[in-house]
Amino acid sequence: MKPTLEDIASMVAVQLGRRDAAAEDRIVEDLGAESIDVVNIVAAVEDRYRVVIEEEALVDIRTVRDLFELAGRRWQRARNG
Repeated sequence: MKPTLEDIASMVAVQLGRRDAAAEDRIVEDLGAESIDVVNIVAAVEDRYRVVIEEEALVDIRTVRDLFELAGRRWQRARNG
């Protein structure tokens, strides 16, 4: 299944115990995530979409949209070999 912004936002919200998360919400500053939360969110995305997000890429994930776009690129790359 290809990642959708709605699904990624929902996953972020669930992981952080929030009712919702918007695309432009900053995961740490706006949603209150700590570094371990970000790691857990990324792990959940990796499991769900069967992608690998390198540890170095974590610094580029600031917003829910950033995570969605990164997951989409990794998903596409995994499908194209």
